[in-house]
Amino acid sequence: MSDTPTHPKDKRSTTPASHGKDGLLRKETIQPRVQKAPFLQRLPFLVEARTKLPLIGGLLLTCSPSIYLYSLETSPDDHHQRTDLNVLVWTYILTGTVGIAVAMLVQSLLAYLLAFICFNGHTNATTYLAEMMENEHDDIKNEAHRRRRLEMSRRPGYWVFMLLFSFVAAGLVEEVVKYIATTTMLGLLAQRSPSSHGGRIGSARDHITVAVSAGLGFATVENIVFFSAAARRRKPVGGAAPAAPNESQKAAMLALMTAVERVLLGIPGHAMTAALIGVNMLVRGHQQHHLGHGHDFSGASKMMSSAWLVVRDSVLFHGCSNFVLFAVSAAEGNVGWVHPRRARTACFVLAVLVGLQAVLALVLRARLCRCGLC
Repeated sequence: MSDTPTHPKDKRSTTPASHGKDGLLRKETIQPRVQKAPFLQRLPFLVEARTKLPLIGGLLLTCSPSIYLYSLETSPDDHHQRTDLNVLVWTYILTGTVGIAVAMLVQSLLAYLLAFICFNGHTNATTYLAEMMENEHDDIKNEAHRRRRLEMSRRPGYWVFMLLFSFVAAGLVEEVVKYIATTTMLGLLAQRSPSSHGGRIGSARDHITVAVSAGLGFATVENIVFFSAAARRRKPVGGAAPAAPNESQKAAMLALMTAVERVLLGIPGHAMTAALIGVNMLVRGHQQHHLGHGHDFSGASKMMSSAWLVVRDSVLFHGCSNFVLFAVSAAEGNVGWVHPRRARTACFVLAVLVGLQAVLALVLRARLCRCGLC
């Protein structure tokens, strides 16, 4: 046996030693390095944040006009005769739920009927309607699919369909829903607080506030539907590969365009067309009141009291706005509404629609001045 003593194996320290100024060995403590998540792992969260931020902002701005109307009608500093708050709230809720559901059902039926007529049969009608649901560039499968859509968008029957759909299925249906809601709630308001002015329904202010409440209820729910669709569209599927940087930029841009178009155009457009309906109802009431004393103006009275004359201007503005969207999209070779690919095209669409809304605002102001409300 060896007399050499055995020593246990020394554990090697992972802490490196260094020499100090006095020559002695000193141990240095090394802080463990923080492992950063790889960029590709963090990218889906960055994409989600960039996509949802415009949608959240758009949702907040969508609700702002409704909050303002509510605060205006509950403000103690307002010296005007306020509209019954319960009537306004129920107008808002019913138009945004029952009204929009009925409008969507009628629009679906009208869309199929118009497509059946314009495209000569069930097969072509369903083909076009299916392509209209492919409403983004990513839905286009390949170059052959793109060429087929381009050919479909160039057919005269499609332009006739766009025209009828814009003015009838979209404009007429949605404005009639607002008109029915406004008429119904004004009648309820008259029963709760009968007017002493010759049996006329409500005050001049009631016509405007109830109509605007109907328009805001419709537009708010419609915007929420659009925002939800945009959020679901860009939501990453479990197990899918992370999006590329250019895809994240596309997702953020789509969310931003959706928020801008719905807030800048959707809310003011629905509110002003609804207010125009309320003003036209007020003008019709005044004309019926003056024409009905001592003279037989049954023909003129019937014409003035028709619902078409009340909703006509709103339908025209609404239909023109929708047709501009479809026409520009078709000019780029798309079926249905697809966001423009080029910045100048998007700016052109925005400028035209803002111009239409400016004209609508001027017409509305002129009608309000005729009624002594400006």
